[in-house]
Amino acid sequence: MSEVVLSVPFRYEASEDARKILEDFRDMVNFCIRRALETGVTSFARLRNLIYEEFRAKWPNYTSHYCHSAVRVATSMLKAWRNRCRRGQADPDRPPRARKLFMRLDDHVAKFKGDKVVITTAPRRYIELRLMVGGYQRKFIEAWERGELKIGEIIVNERYVLAPFRKTVDLAKPDEWIALDMNETNVTGVSTNPDILRWNLSELRRIYWTYHEIRRRIQAIKGPRRARLLEKYSRRLRNRTKDLLHKVSKVIVETAEELKTGVIMEDLRGIKRKNRGKSLNRRLHGFWPVRRLQSYIEYKAKLAGLPVSYVNPKGTSTRCPICGSRLVPNRHRELRCPRCGLKGDRDVIACLNLLRMWGAPVPPERFPMTLKEREELLPQTHLDTTPNGMKQQERTVN
Repeated sequence: MSEVVLSVPFRYEASEDARKILEDFRDMVNFCIRRALETGVTSFARLRNLIYEEFRAKWPNYTSHYCHSAVRVATSMLKAWRNRCRRGQADPDRPPRARKLFMRLDDHVAKFKGDKVVITTAPRRYIELRLMVGGYQRKFIEAWERGELKIGEIIVNERYVLAPFRKTVDLAKPDEWIALDMNETNVTGVSTNPDILRWNLSELRRIYWTYHEIRRRIQAIKGPRRARLLEKYSRRLRNRTKDLLHKVSKVIVETAEELKTGVIMEDLRGIKRKNRGKSLNRRLHGFWPVRRLQSYIEYKAKLAGLPVSYVNPKGTSTRCPICGSRLVPNRHRELRCPRCGLKGDRDVIACLNLLRMWGAPVPPERFPMTLKEREELLPQTHLDTTPNGMKQQERTVN
């Protein structure tokens, strides 16, 4: 059994009372951070016990649960800051500080009612946030009303209520697996059936550079209009990227469902932290949101009852999946093993190594030739996945 959590955003009707609580909660978090730094306390329980009486005297019009929530947020921020300091990514002399208006409330304080959220401030005192429910949100509310979903800790900011819907799923134990190799312009998959699949991501590159050029021209504009335009086109870039990633991840998971396979991916956490040069850094941080794509694939696969596993990617594109020797370049995007003679597309070889490292029973001799040679021998199926012509390409089946 596994639990899948999906935060669904709801717009709400803003009010002065809601903003007052948000501002007070920000002050509560900063107070907890300051006291934790002064006393050197890192534990949630110790910090809560230390400041409880002072907190209640400072904010007498709020229930004690606000103290628990503020301490939890403060200790999380401090923990993340200390981890960044150890990695050299943050200044130890500049501790964190809550600046944005938000609050994270447990079910004792915030009650989800479907079309509204009721927030208790004190005994018999509460405010209601009226939610704007669209078609996307409605299906989650209906599943919650049927008892299929549960609600976690609600997060409220200036514009949205984020309701985390929780679902317990029974993950299958598949006999077959599909390994996914994430690249800048495509996602390549190899399954134990065996199937070779490839999904085109070149549209991400085109979207990024289009909006990069637009924002570069906006930089020449002077006055307050420049900030508005930059925010406008940055939002459009985020929305188009998010939409495309959702469509690609949906098709990938549907393919895994069709093949009845679990999903194996590379553990790419921290891949963007290293300094790899100005050009590569721009590419990695700009149009290659690989971790976001992996997270979409993961939660969609788990909702479908498919297990997802991560493998260390070290050596997947440089080692032979048969004998383990170091591969050498042969032709464009093709590698060759000087020891056993294996030749293959570098993305396919990376997927084979992922399957081997996971322990999936795939004889590497099933893939002794390049992807181009397999295309000449085996039939292909092309499936449109987006209106703009993005395709699930090069699917070959024995």
